[in-house]
Amino acid sequence: MLKELRTLAAVARLGSVTAAAREIGLTQAAASAQIQRLEESLQLQLFDRVGRHVRLNQSGIEIVSRAEHILHLCAELQDVKKSGALRGNLRLGAIQSMQRQYLPRVIQGLVSSSPDIKTHLELGGSLPLLTAVDQGTLDAAMVVKPFFSIPPELEWIPLLREPFKVICPIADATDDWRHVLRSRPFIRYDSASFGGRVVDRFLQEHHLQPDCHIECQDVDAILEIVACGIGAALIPVKDLSRHRDQLCEIDLGQDRFFREVGMVIPSAPRKRELVQELVRITREHVRSSPHAHPLLDSH
Repeated sequence: MLKELRTLAAVARLGSVTAAAREIGLTQAAASAQIQRLEESLQLQLFDRVGRHVRLNQSGIEIVSRAEHILHLCAELQDVKKSGALRGNLRLGAIQSMQRQYLPRVIQGLVSSSPDIKTHLELGGSLPLLTAVDQGTLDAAMVVKPFFSIPPELEWIPLLREPFKVICPIADATDDWRHVLRSRPFIRYDSASFGGRVVDRFLQEHHLQPDCHIECQDVDAILEIVACGIGAALIPVKDLSRHRDQLCEIDLGQDRFFREVGMVIPSAPRKRELVQELVRITREHVRSSPHAHPLLDSH
């Protein structure tokens, strides 16, 4: 009925069905049909018709007053929607590297755009976080893309890809990454993690069996261990500015490979607007990061 009420208000303001039709983008016949449907619905005659001219009668004047009030309330509802005043609780999981590098700015963006959203953060590995989203205990999670197919109940939103590089103490600096992996103690990126599986596959393809001394899932912790001079690692590298005097990063050249990081959400999220706002802000910050290789689809 809102369309009919808008047409009625326009006719009352302009004093002509033809003028009202022109203003709201209808034909004169369509505008007249809307007025007729409204009168039939209300079981009231709203206009006195004299030839081609129409004039609001007393019932019409009262209905127009109420119609304008209804249309004003609808406009206020649209303003609330446009203002982005989202409310609710968002349960978000993330792997450690995402929590440290991107999540603070994502949360800042959420607070700025929608201060009434309350966020609960959970740290974990990719598989437990993916499982938590699948079971409904998390609304979304930033994880490494798994080596298996995403369940149909979940949606994968690609965010970025991170190149793997060989990291070693600066004293061992060389361009020969194979020599470093064969000769130095190896700090292994946890083979139980999705990213660690990618590393294992790479080592197998190149027939490398490094002498593993330590295994760790936290990339930042691995950097600290290598910075202490203990050995070398093959990890996704973002920013080594804090360790420039201690570490050397060796590019893999044509053998370079990546891990893909993205967000997993339910295919039919209960908190659709909150999740969509989270996705928008996350992608915005990933795109602007100087250390990221954005991998964004058309969502």
